[in-house]
Amino acid sequence: MTSLDRQAFEADVNSGAFLNGSFSGRWGLSSIAWPHALIWVRAGDGSQLLMRFELTNYPRNAPTAQPWDGETNAALPTALWPRGHERINAAFNPSWNASALYIPCDRIAMQGHEVWRQLHPSMLWDPAVGIHRYVRVVADLLGSPDYDLAH
Repeated sequence: MTSLDRQAFEADVNSGAFLNGSFSGRWGLSSIAWPHALIWVRAGDGSQLLMRFELTNYPRNAPTAQPWDGETNAALPTALWPRGHERINAAFNPSWNASALYIPCDRIAMQGHEVWRQLHPSMLWDPAVGIHRYVRVVADLLGSPDYDLAH
């Protein structure tokens, strides 16, 4: 029997907003092994970053995600995390936490950052928007001028 959380996630990855990004090549679902899902996000240089999402109590609780190595099925070594300028280095900061991104829609990062509600309302987790919100934030970061294309 499929959980309601998984059903909600599957509905979200089959929604127009998520599929639009998939069809345009910005991101895509690789696999689901509930409560985890692997989603790749295309960077500005054309490379793909695989992210492993932890989705317990989705969508009521925001997901958390970390860069993932699909070949070893383990966390991506921190030396291979995206690098760049200020925003990229803040979001992809394994020194802060190697199992989460430091962005307003991440379940772990949002703890203790109430100010983000005023500073970054378009990046906050919204259960009504779903996984598209998180993936779009990552895609926007990796497509920004802050991303180091030479990395």
